[in-house]
Amino acid sequence: MMERRTNKMGAIWVIVGESSRATLYSLDSRTAPLTEIQCYVHTAARQHEHELTADLPGEGFDGKNKGQHSLVSKTSHKDKEAQDFAKELGEILENGRLKSQYDQLVLCASPHFLGLLRQQITSLTNSRVVAEIDKNLIKSPPAEIERHIHDALFS
Repeated sequence: MMERRTNKMGAIWVIVGESSRATLYSLDSRTAPLTEIQCYVHTAARQHEHELTADLPGEGFDGKNKGQHSLVSKTSHKDKEAQDFAKELGEILENGRLKSQYDQLVLCASPHFLGLLRQQITSLTNSRVVAEIDKNLIKSPPAEIERHIHDALFS
């Protein structure tokens, strides 16, 4: 799903991400190529669930012969790590907005992670979002990412 909010052109930041890594790009004009600004990796989100929970309590008995119950929360640790990474990226986007480093913002991520990003950006940063691309393009070559951005912004 692509959502377009405006067609005016200014400095554009493009965040392409997933739960464990993201790349921040800039796009200076309609014909300019994407320029990589920074890559981010959240290694904890790349671990297997059992590696994240190895030191946590497991299951126990309730003492009344009613059965076992879990001693840990229902939210998976991988989901928690993805939320933490989305929060980190949200702070980066907020700082960029506060420093006037971009005028417009494009969010590009897998549907689940795009939802997490939306939750972590402020309303003022959200007002700079001109397009959302709900695809995981983190492994895609820059030319393919550019094509999706141009389709979302200029078609």
